[in-house]
Amino acid sequence: MFKKPFSIGPSHKVSGADRKKLRRALEKSFGCSEDALEALLPSKAGELEQAKLASPSRVVLYLHDGAPILFDPNGKGDYTPTIFALWRVPTLLPQVFVKHPAVSRYLVGGADLMLPGVAVPPGGLPPFPKDGLVAVCSPGNPMPLALGTAALSSTDAVARLAAAGRGGGKGKLVEVLQFYGDYLWGDVGGRAIPNDGFLADGVVPPGVASIEFMLAQGYESDDGEGGEAAPGAGAAAEGDAADGAAAAVQGLGLDAAAAGGESAAPAPAGADGDASTSAAAAAAEEVDMDALMEGALLQALHKSVKDTDLPLNSSVLWNQHVLPCRPAGATLDVKRSKHKKMSKFLQSYGKTGLLTCKEDKHSGDVIVTGVNRKCALFTDFRPYKASLTAAGAADGGAGPAAAASSSAAAASSSAAAAGPSGAAAAAAAGGCGELVIDEVFKPGKELRPIFEELGLHPEGLYTAAEAVDAGFAYAKAAGLEAGAPDNRTFVLNATLCDALFKGLIKKGELYPTHLAKADLRDALMRRMHPQCRVSRGGQTFIRKGQPPAVSISTEKRQGNKRVTKIAGLEPFLVDPEQVSAECCRKFACATGVVDLPGKGQGQEVVLQGNFLEALPDFLISQYGIPKKYFLVKK
Repeated sequence: MFKKPFSIGPSHKVSGADRKKLRRALEKSFGCSEDALEALLPSKAGELEQAKLASPSRVVLYLHDGAPILFDPNGKGDYTPTIFALWRVPTLLPQVFVKHPAVSRYLVGGADLMLPGVAVPPGGLPPFPKDGLVAVCSPGNPMPLALGTAALSSTDAVARLAAAGRGGGKGKLVEVLQFYGDYLWGDVGGRAIPNDGFLADGVVPPGVASIEFMLAQGYESDDGEGGEAAPGAGAAAEGDAADGAAAAVQGLGLDAAAAGGESAAPAPAGADGDASTSAAAAAAEEVDMDALMEGALLQALHKSVKDTDLPLNSSVLWNQHVLPCRPAGATLDVKRSKHKKMSKFLQSYGKTGLLTCKEDKHSGDVIVTGVNRKCALFTDFRPYKASLTAAGAADGGAGPAAAASSSAAAASSSAAAAGPSGAAAAAAAGGCGELVIDEVFKPGKELRPIFEELGLHPEGLYTAAEAVDAGFAYAKAAGLEAGAPDNRTFVLNATLCDALFKGLIKKGELYPTHLAKADLRDALMRRMHPQCRVSRGGQTFIRKGQPPAVSISTEKRQGNKRVTKIAGLEPFLVDPEQVSAECCRKFACATGVVDLPGKGQGQEVVLQGNFLEALPDFLISQYGIPKKYFLVKK
C-alpha cells in the first residue's frame, strides 16, 4: 500500500472524545488489554493527529507524536496498525516467522510472504482466519518487520505445508500491506528502528552484524530450515559477526566476483570432528583447487585467448575465457585456492614468466598484456578436448550445447562491449538456453575511494546487498562507529562524506557530520549506477538500465491482409532467425527476418497473419523472457 511515494493532504489534531472512540474501536477489533491499549495509544499522553493522503487515495493516517501508528485504508473505520504500532505492542497481531533472516530481504523489498518461506514451529502456527491481519517476524528478532492480510487460514496453511513436505508448498500466505523499508516508514516514520537487528537489507537477531554472517554460520531453525535463533547468535556474538561480515565483503567485486556464480563455500567441519583430519582435508582441497584453476587458465590460453584479444583485464579473462574452459562439472572458487584473490592468482603466473601483467594505477585492476607461449608451463600442457569443458557440455537437454571455442568467447566479449549489435552476435551464438536477468550496480566515481580502500574493484558490478555490505564494511574498517553518539549512527569521515554527499549539498548548507545506519543504504545506492546482466547458456550481455521491451505489433498490408512483427529479441540473447524458423513451424505461416532502419538497430521477425495473442505465450515458454518485458501494440 505504501510501496510508492505518496503525498499527505490536510491534517488536524484529534479531540479527546474522538481519541476515546478510537481506543474503544481498537479494543473491540484487537482485544487489547488495558496495558496494551495504553502502550499503543495512551489515553492522554502525546499528541494524536489525523492526516489524509492526497486524492485520489482515501487512506487516513493516525499519527501519535509524529509516528504513524494506524491507517484506515478506505476511510471507513477499518483501522489497521502499522509496524510502528506493532513495535509498541509486538503481540497485537498473530505472528508468523520466516524460515531464515535471508527471507526478510525480499519482504523489506516489498514482496509478499510465500508459503516456502514460512517456518512452522512444533506447536503449529498461531490461529488466524483467512483475510485476518498477521504480523511477519524474522527469526531471533521479536519485533515485526511487516504486516498484512492472510491469504489462507492458519489451519489451511499448516495443512498445505505438511502435504508439501520440506519443499514448503506453493502459494501466498500473507499479502503485505505495510513493511519496514516502505515509504511510510521512510517519509513519515522518520526511518526509526526498534533494535539494531533492523539492517538496511533485512532483519536479523539483535547483535548480529549481517545476514551474510548468519548464512556463513549455517544458521538453522528448530525444523532445520530457519526459525528461532541459534544459541549464541545474540549480542555475545556481535564481535565475531562484524568480523565475519567484513571478511565476507572482502570477497566481493573483481577478486571474488570474478568467480561470479561459480563460488561455492566449503562446508564447515562438524563440532565433534577431528581437527587434524579437517585441516588435512582443507589442505587437499586447496591443492586441488590450485591445480584446477591452473588447468583452466592454460586451457583458456591454448583454446580461447588470442594475442589479438590482449590486453585483457582480469574480470574479462576470468568470466569470458577461464570459466568456459574449466572441466565439465567443475567449480572454480578463487577464495578456496592459496591465492585467495584473482589479482594474486594472475600475478603469480607473471612471476613464472607465463603472463605479462600490469596494474592499473587508477582502478587497481590487474591487466594481462601478454602471454609467453614459449614458456615451459604453456608448452608442457596438453589441452583436453572441448567436449570435456564446462562450455562444451550439454545443458541437460534443456538447451543447445555451446561450443567452447574462441568464436563463442569472442561473441560473448563483443556482446558485453558492443551494445545491441553485440547482443545480436551473442544471440546467434548462444541459442535458446536458460535466460537469467540480474539487476546489478556499478559504483559511481564518487564511491571509487571507498571500494578501493576495501580492496574491491571500483569498476566491478555488485548486487544492491553487496554494495550496502561494502559500505558497512568500510565504516567498520575506518572505525566510524567509535565516536558515534549511539549504535544506530556513524560518524562521517571526509572520504565517506564526499562519497555520499559531494555535489548534492546546496551552496550555503553544511555537510553532515553523522549518518544514521538506516540511511546508509539510500545514500549509497544514489551513487550506484543500475546495470542489467543478461545471461543465456555461455553468453553474457551487460547494458545500462533495463533491457528494452520485446515489441509485438500488427500491420495491415495489401488490403485486409495483416502481418505480425516482433522486434527487440537480441537484448535477450535470442536469434531472430531461429525465432522465424520456429514460428514458421509453430503457426504454419510464412515468416521472414528484416533489418530495422538505422545502424545496429537489430532485426525484426515478420509473420504472415495475426498472431498478436499467441506470440507472447509462445516466446515466454520457448525462450523464458519474463512477461513484464513484452510490449504488445494492437
